[in-house]
Amino acid sequence: MARIEPRRRKIGGLDSIEIQGKPGGPTVVLFHGYGADMHDLATLAEVVQAPKDTNWYFPNGPISIPLGGHYEGRAWFQISISELEKSATTGQPVELGTVIPPGMKKSREKAQSFLRELGVPASKLVLGGFSQGAMLATDVTMQMQERPAGLALLSGTLVNSDEWKQLAPAKAGLRFFQSHGARDGVLGFPAAQKLETLLKGAGWQGQLQRFEGGHEIPPEVIIQLGAYLRKVFA
Repeated sequence: MARIEPRRRKIGGLDSIEIQGKPGGPTVVLFHGYGADMHDLATLAEVVQAPKDTNWYFPNGPISIPLGGHYEGRAWFQISISELEKSATTGQPVELGTVIPPGMKKSREKAQSFLRELGVPASKLVLGGFSQGAMLATDVTMQMQERPAGLALLSGTLVNSDEWKQLAPAKAGLRFFQSHGARDGVLGFPAAQKLETLLKGAGWQGQLQRFEGGHEIPPEVIIQLGAYLRKVFA
């Protein structure tokens, strides 16, 4: 079978990379992290051993983040640079558990528009993302009327805990995948454990996959993510 080349497509007002599998097949939508863009996670479609008919989408965050020179990244909502600098200096990860990140609601609405135009049935849809993208994917999933096939959280964290605790039980039974580095200096491992506790306490099915690393997606997580997608879409 010939390899399908990625193509750019605007969906629901968001630029996106689309890698087609099969019309009507399983679909994965992954949101990138802060300062990256839609290209950042697109290589996962080549290395994750998902079902061969899987359709992949990688939307671009709506906010431009200057990276110096003529380069820019994208984001889903703004974060406090001073907090990140403090974290880098002290070695203490940023704690966001009770915070509602400014701008997350607006990006959630954009993601919802993206999904509406995409038109994939919830039963064939896995949402996910890395870091900030994982936070957005969780928030979007919490707000969905129907329960998607799954949620893949790569180095995400707990935010907006009060609202998530209220919304999560409505999605009881949802199968989630969660990975996090034990030495993550950006979003600490204990906060990831709190997110796992919230999800499992609400009746979600999954387990936090701990790896010996930092804020990253190591090969072992790529293997585990593929196994998860094959199980969810079986």
